[in-house]
Amino acid sequence: MKIKKFTAKTEEAAIANIKAELGEDALVMNVKKIQPSGLFAFLKKQQVEVTAAYDDKTADDFKELLSQKVEENAANADIKLEFAQMASEVGLQAQLAEKDARIKMLSDTLLTTGDMLSRAQGQLSVARHSTIERERIYQNNLLQIFYDTLIENQVAPAVAQDILDDLDLAGEDEKLDINFIVKVVYNSLVKMIGSPEGLTAKASKGNPQKFAFIGATGVGKTTTIAKLTAELSLNRGMDVGLITADTYRIAAIEQLKTYGDILGIDVAVAYKPDDLVLHLKDMRSICDIVLIDTAGRSHKNKENLVELSEFLGAANGLEIFLVLSLTTKYEDMLDIIDAFSQICDFKIIFTKMDETEKLGSIVNVCHRTGKKLSYITFGQNVPDDIKTIAPGEVAMRLLGLDDEN
Repeated sequence: MKIKKFTAKTEEAAIANIKAELGEDALVMNVKKIQPSGLFAFLKKQQVEVTAAYDDKTADDFKELLSQKVEENAANADIKLEFAQMASEVGLQAQLAEKDARIKMLSDTLLTTGDMLSRAQGQLSVARHSTIERERIYQNNLLQIFYDTLIENQVAPAVAQDILDDLDLAGEDEKLDINFIVKVVYNSLVKMIGSPEGLTAKASKGNPQKFAFIGATGVGKTTTIAKLTAELSLNRGMDVGLITADTYRIAAIEQLKTYGDILGIDVAVAYKPDDLVLHLKDMRSICDIVLIDTAGRSHKNKENLVELSEFLGAANGLEIFLVLSLTTKYEDMLDIIDAFSQICDFKIIFTKMDETEKLGSIVNVCHRTGKKLSYITFGQNVPDDIKTIAPGEVAMRLLGLDDEN
């Protein structure tokens, strides 16, 4: 599958260009608004960038080839048996290779305490000689450097001070143990973020677990659902049901249906709460888990939020995830969380980590709201670019001690 970006004045125009150049089977992966820049930005109009995925062969082509292969194998029992054995061996080898890769990844990225402290000393040495002037909060230079580092990574001042104030026990001329400070700050960040909770999914036909995804337009709800569906279906072997209520956004239904076609999963469309009830009833005996996509809702539109609340209320036992983009301003995140909290309880999924270097909003949100976190996404690849949030990795990034620094 190949990726290509199209830029136009409107989303409709970009999608029309995609279909004209790549065909009707092209998959819309992401829609992003591009703000004008430059000296005369105020004279320019906002544009839309649409990322599309396409392949030289359509899903129908693959289905036809697969059908031909099955017929050829069925004609000869010996060949069919040999083909099955080869497929089994290849699958086993692939699983072993995947495990080896994961072990290597963990081995390559795991930092010992000594590594972490050594990096911290290097970062602090650079910071001491920095020409950037900030308001001084702490008399002790070491604490001030940690404070400046957290603020640089967009940790809110109140949050940074909450972490460091207990350490403000020494004067300017007194020595603080850097090893102790690094451990305390790191552990404080990890504790603030808390233990993330992903999909607590288990095989349960007859009483499938139901998960809904809510949030503003363009934060990546549909792509996130596609990633989780692939993980549940391909890696966990679960029967997944997909329902979309995103009947407002152009090509939204087609996008999810394309993912569904690739995975061999039908996508049901719910135009009203009664439709949701009927689809859940139909899926009850055949699915282990049901994922529900909803239309993007502005947190400022109370009427839309009421409508969403009625839709979600139609399903009993629904677990809900609010999807937030890390490119959203922290103040706006708080407004969004507050507005959606009025209609339901939820866990939080952060998206678009690949589009920002600053992760301060993660710890800010946890400190301010106490909401449980779940997943974080960092690209358009399905199903690879998603994982459960790792508090330790986020803390390392906020302290400037990760591998990318």
